[in-house]
Amino acid sequence: MTLPVEVGQEEVVLDLYKRWQADALRDSDGTTMPDSLAEQDCDIYSVLCIVRADQAYAKAHPEYLHRKYLSSFPLTAMATELVIHPLQGYCVEKYELDDNSNPKQHWEVRNRTTNDVVPVEQWDFVAENGTIVVRDTTPFHEYTASVMVRQVWDSVSMYNALTNGWTGDKIRSLDPYHPECRAHLKRYFAQWLDDHPNTSVVRFTTFAFLFVIDANEKNQDIYRDWTGYGETVSPEALDDFEKEYGYRLTPEDFVDAGYYNGTYKVPSKPYRDWMAFIQKFVAKFAGELVQMAHDAGKRAAMFQGDHWIGTEPFLPSYQEIGIDINVGAVEDGVALRRLTDSAGDQIKEARFYPYFFPDVFREGNNPVIESMANWVKIRRAMLHKPLDRIGYGGYLSLANKFPHFIDHVTQLSGEFGVYRQHTGGEASAKVGGKIAVLNAWGVARSWLQNQAQDQRFYVPPRPDVMELVGNNPLECLAGLPFEVEFISFEDILEHGISDDIKVIINTGDADSAWSGGENWGNPQIITALREFVGNGGGLLGICDPSAHLQNGRFFQLGDVFGLEKETSLTMGRVAQPVQLDGEHFLAQCLTGEEDFGNLSYVYPQAHDMSVIAAQGQHLALTAREYGQGRSVYLGNLPFTMTNARLLQNILLWLSQSDQESYPWLSSSANVDACYYPSTGKATVVNYTETPQAVTVTDTQGQQHEMVLEGYEWRWLEA
Repeated sequence: MTLPVEVGQEEVVLDLYKRWQADALRDSDGTTMPDSLAEQDCDIYSVLCIVRADQAYAKAHPEYLHRKYLSSFPLTAMATELVIHPLQGYCVEKYELDDNSNPKQHWEVRNRTTNDVVPVEQWDFVAENGTIVVRDTTPFHEYTASVMVRQVWDSVSMYNALTNGWTGDKIRSLDPYHPECRAHLKRYFAQWLDDHPNTSVVRFTTFAFLFVIDANEKNQDIYRDWTGYGETVSPEALDDFEKEYGYRLTPEDFVDAGYYNGTYKVPSKPYRDWMAFIQKFVAKFAGELVQMAHDAGKRAAMFQGDHWIGTEPFLPSYQEIGIDINVGAVEDGVALRRLTDSAGDQIKEARFYPYFFPDVFREGNNPVIESMANWVKIRRAMLHKPLDRIGYGGYLSLANKFPHFIDHVTQLSGEFGVYRQHTGGEASAKVGGKIAVLNAWGVARSWLQNQAQDQRFYVPPRPDVMELVGNNPLECLAGLPFEVEFISFEDILEHGISDDIKVIINTGDADSAWSGGENWGNPQIITALREFVGNGGGLLGICDPSAHLQNGRFFQLGDVFGLEKETSLTMGRVAQPVQLDGEHFLAQCLTGEEDFGNLSYVYPQAHDMSVIAAQGQHLALTAREYGQGRSVYLGNLPFTMTNARLLQNILLWLSQSDQESYPWLSSSANVDACYYPSTGKATVVNYTETPQAVTVTDTQGQQHEMVLEGYEWRWLEA
């Protein structure tokens, strides 16, 4: 465990160092490492965000600040001239128009009604008042201006100031793409290494570019994309991109009609090319810093948050950097698997929520509630992919005011220690065959939550923690005993479908990157999936699988599933009565406690399809034989333990493993069980706060009945 420290809390640190079985100390944003603790005989993690570290240089060189494209909010022309205030509606404390970019070369005015670019001769930028005057406009057409802006208040600094009451100057972030700036940052880091002789681990937070957060004039977030590349732009980078790729990107390639290339969208080729361009640069720059740390006798850790764009651990270029420790912020099973499933031999360290910050550790609040809600999801995912380390961040003085929380973490760290001992750092035994999740991103966005439409209308209590609502099959999958990989449509076109894949999952809202959108308009994709299922594979579709309106169909694999979705275009088709098949294997698995979420608006089209569950006439769960393979449709799958158990049974049926007998599968949906062949240990874990009875079969075929207390985690011989 890595324990955060704080000046004035030295005795508390030493006490918790023992109670929480810690072996490393770290500073955090807003705290410093006391000299007495820095000399402790343990690993010392020192936090460094290199692009925020030298504020004097950042203030002296605004030409090196982070930049991005912002689109003005659409304005309707009422006459033949229009004045656009491009930053109207945005946070004036965060953005300023970039005076290092040439407006006529790097900006763009567009008629949004016709989607035509307005010729540069038809508009002028008035620097004195920051407006754009557009002439010869068409009355009652909408117009926008896409402008390059500098960020003069870093988003993380802004969050801490507004949420946690941090005072002081508004922090600015530097863009290391500029050679002069990059050279300065490396000189700064060399001095930093000399000034931190006791540091054994440099904890980079992170290297270059922040994920996208836009704010309005009330300092409220209006757009977030945790994996977005919008804040990586500069005139110099655009010029170099053109030289390397042979074409020039436009402002529209970034503002994307106001969608800003959100991760939930199918990525365009220009956006993919830009991502690859930035990834190559960041990997090289980060690799240089890591090598400097190694040369100084220190290890390098990277925090998967803040300025992490270009260093996503699932990218092939990540392994070129030389990172020793991956640190990931983890609030649920999906986030845990995003950390533990990444390639490479890096140590995997989870930074748990909640942070020891005043938004949670305040009078009248109980931080144990949030922590336990996270922990029960995290540990069920930990069972299947090994986690090496855990840790916290924030002000220890705040956490120490909550003795119940201190006791809670003492128990949690004890459970983690036993877990490490009994698993030996190895993965658990798996069942069935490999499961592949198919979307437009593939491995690059492995275990990234594919938010459904419900998320748009939910306001979480805190913006720094993702609370997913609605369809959430990945959380169900995160704690199941299957080998999982993520594949893209490009993978299928280039390499086909691997023989070791037994089941493919396609889930997400129509036209999203998760479902696939226009990729389903490619006959090669449709044929490959049909062939996969016809030859014995399994296909699970959730929500809007293969959705793309074309050739008289919305579900392009509707023939495989035996159903279609009503989009108001097939209203003339007479609905057939829905008859449930109570004899099907999956019907026998239902408990009546399943949650199928929103109505599906999906109806049957094949007579040989089994309807397992329905909400009125809306299909909720169906199954069908197709050639030698099988298909299943689910309208929605929110996360519950009952739904996770249902998903396990569906995947076993789809992989045609439903008649197989596997050891250490729990009889209770509320209890997870697995075993570790390398150590000969098995475990059962109660997800709930109430006692649960469970029956398991060991590797010798012997059945064991037991009752677990609330939240109990028990280890046995396999």
